[in-house]
This record gives sequence, structure tokens and C-alpha cells, in this order.
Amino acid sequence: MLGVCTSDMFFVYILPGWEGSVANGRVLRDAISRRHRLKFPHGKIVII
Repeated sequence: MLGVCTSDMFFVYILPGWEGSVANGRVLRDAISRRHRLKFPHGKIVII
């Protein structure tokens, strides 16, 4: 599962459906390549 939230802790994107062990990069690539993809402003990414 991938969850993206604002600095105010409001979820703005959720991608469920990944089971088991998978690399973070693979989930992020999948979120960016989907029809309703993850969009973000340039230079505003914080990965925790």
C-alpha cells in the first residue's frame, strides 16, 4: 500500500493492492504510471 499525505496529514493519494514484499521504487513507479496517477509539484517530495 502507498499512502501520500500533505504536511497537514491529509491523505491525497492512496494506492492499495500490493501484497507481500515489494520494493518501494516499484510501488512508486506503478503509482506514477497509472491512469489516475500520482502527481506532485516539482521539488516538493519528502519520502519517509
